[in-house]
Amino acid sequence: MKKSVILALCGMLGFTGLIGANASACSNEELVKIKKIASNVSAHYEEVEEALDPSTYLTNEEVGEGPVYESFFKVLFSGIEEDVYVKIKNDYNDEVKFIRYKDVEDGIYSFEWKNTDKLTKFTYEVYSSAATSCPDEKLFTGYVVLPRYNDMAESVMCEGLDDFPACQKYITSNITPEEQKKQIIKHLEKINKEEENKNKKWNEKIGDFVSDHMVTTITCSIVVIAGVATVVVKNRRKRVK
Repeated sequence: MKKSVILALCGMLGFTGLIGANASACSNEELVKIKKIASNVSAHYEEVEEALDPSTYLTNEEVGEGPVYESFFKVLFSGIEEDVYVKIKNDYNDEVKFIRYKDVEDGIYSFEWKNTDKLTKFTYEVYSSAATSCPDEKLFTGYVVLPRYNDMAESVMCEGLDDFPACQKYITSNITPEEQKKQIIKHLEKINKEEENKNKKWNEKIGDFVSDHMVTTITCSIVVIAGVATVVVKNRRKRVK
């Protein structure tokens, strides 16, 4: 029993020694170089619109009525060099994928993401590759969050409100439709109030102008009336003569 315990301890110590040897296999100079490469790995996304094949969504009678476009995202990774590889995991379906230098084309690796019904967070971890003296060391962790499609954007409530967050095509929060409606109604009430205040101010300005210039207005009116009367009198005098 004691012998087996001793052997097990020796095995554990030997395994620990191998890990330590592997971790220290990189020189400080090489490790600094790899970490710099890892920190340059970045990710972003862009929207893609692709025309669908009419035969997949139209009947024979409807074909020719115009193209239908599908919107989705393309996720792009850059900065991946031979000394590193990337592990990606998303919180939509927990799918894991790996990007290696051989997968990169023109400095970019990309994939399509069509699950736009839910906000999705991608976590990507950058590791040292087998091309280095210390492979599989995690060097950097980054994140990219893809927004979800906003069904409310096509509602009547959102007409003319494309710039309002709750009405934009994509949103970056898990806000519920009910909360969106409350925000939209509140925003519309604010717009209406601003319009009312604007019209009220305009009417008040007109009233203030008339009030401020009342004396001048009355004087001008008297002068105009007197002038007209004088002209009439003079004309009558001319006619009498």
